[in-house]
Amino acid sequence: MRIIIAATASLALLTACSDGGAEADAGADEDVAIAEEDAVVDAATDDAVQLRAGQWENTIEFTEFDVPGVPQSMKDMLAKQMGRSITTKACITQDQAEKPDAGFFGGEKNENCTYDTFDRTGNNLSLRMTCDAGNGGTARFSMDGEYDADSFILRMDNVISGTEAGDVTMKGTITGKRIGECS
Repeated sequence: MRIIIAATASLALLTACSDGGAEADAGADEDVAIAEEDAVVDAATDDAVQLRAGQWENTIEFTEFDVPGVPQSMKDMLAKQMGRSITTKACITQDQAEKPDAGFFGGEKNENCTYDTFDRTGNNLSLRMTCDAGNGGTARFSMDGEYDADSFILRMDNVISGTEAGDVTMKGTITGKRIGECS
């Protein structure tokens, strides 16, 4: 989640630049402390598929975003930057595979994120997370999709609240695949 929040926080910081010179804390995206607390499992049935333990490669792609009050030229620049995919690797144990921490889906271990929903039914996965985005902001993540023991694809819809420009929204996909045993 740190990667996703950092990308969104960067958008929020840029909005401050277009806000008549409003100051933004340059270190905010570095100080975004995101970590996972115990997840709330809303539903996990016996027929739910479980991810396999091992080394995973996950790719995050942002497909659209909205930053209120940003001029079109800045939106074009942001679209170019956000159009690049971000690939991360994570090793998960068998215990972690049952309910991966929030960092598994975003690239880094998290300390200030909680699952509001972690629903595995059959091969469907639905996640809702809330994270402290720093500086009084809140990041809310919604991810829905399909998975099997060795791969997943999730559509994401993220909202960062508490920015000077208003709510920043980002949409995209996270795909993951198991690439082998942990090294």
